[in-house]
Amino acid sequence: MEDPTQKLTRRQALKAGVGVAGAVAAMASGVVPALAHDAAASALWNTGLDSPTANNDGFWEAVEDAMGNTEGKEESDGVFKIELPRTDIKNATIFGIHVEPDFALEGEVTFQRSDGGAMKFEVVLLDQEVNPFLSAWFAQDVKPPTEVFTALHNHYLGDSPQIRFVHGFGTGDPVKLARALYKALSQSTKTPFGHGEEPPGNPGFDAKRVADIIGGEGELTNGILTVSVERKETFKQRGVKLKPAMEIESMFKFQSIGGGKVATNDEFVLLKDEVDAVARALRKRGFMVTALHNHELDIQPELYYIHSWATGSPTDLARDIHAVLELTKSKFK
Repeated sequence: MEDPTQKLTRRQALKAGVGVAGAVAAMASGVVPALAHDAAASALWNTGLDSPTANNDGFWEAVEDAMGNTEGKEESDGVFKIELPRTDIKNATIFGIHVEPDFALEGEVTFQRSDGGAMKFEVVLLDQEVNPFLSAWFAQDVKPPTEVFTALHNHYLGDSPQIRFVHGFGTGDPVKLARALYKALSQSTKTPFGHGEEPPGNPGFDAKRVADIIGGEGELTNGILTVSVERKETFKQRGVKLKPAMEIESMFKFQSIGGGKVATNDEFVLLKDEVDAVARALRKRGFMVTALHNHELDIQPELYYIHSWATGSPTDLARDIHAVLELTKSKFK
């Protein structure tokens, strides 16, 4: 396990603008020059941008710093993800069932350094935060401005308080994009920042079996299971070739609700010709269809998202989800 004091020192060196090699020298000497953070970010961005040997560790630390010292995780395809659970929203329910922040109140920001660089975000907002956030985000004057705001909608029915999701996209240096998004969110919302990596926790059911039945990659956070399933296609947005972890995977979350049962909160990523068949299959299996919409503009091929909700046995629900995914061009593990 990484020594947190070493990590802090590397952060200080990055802020000092000495780059990766300079960070090592600064740590060795104990001297951290007081240079501008932007210079450090630019140096990291311009060094080995598309190289498989690029120092992503140092670069992603700069992204974490720009997002209010909030820790993230590098995915297997090189995408860096920072999760933003709304732990400040207490006693949230869906259809009367208490829901944890990691299950239903979690925003996500993903960063891709390759192919010119990009950031996508999905942030969780209360009704009264939506337009103040949009004003604060537009005021950052992110260039190019074409797709900085791509969607506003619900994901659920029967939620209290009512939760809205705002989506956006930007191209270029992820550090600068992260800094702009952090400023907008911190000015206009109560989104918590500065948290570290969360523990897996105990889900109360066989998480590996559920993930295997669905045919996806499972991850536990605070007892909440998230299963992600890639699609077979390649997607481009504003000319950027997006990796699957850039929020274009179908996602299925499971939370124990007692009595051996779980609630599942689902997001199916679909081509337009798959939407009707998936909706029919979900209703046939007793799932509630709670939303249909886009998350992006100008993505090729065009994508739509169906959100659904169900309760029951975790393995039975996993089998139903796999059967529905069979109607799509999903890439099973």
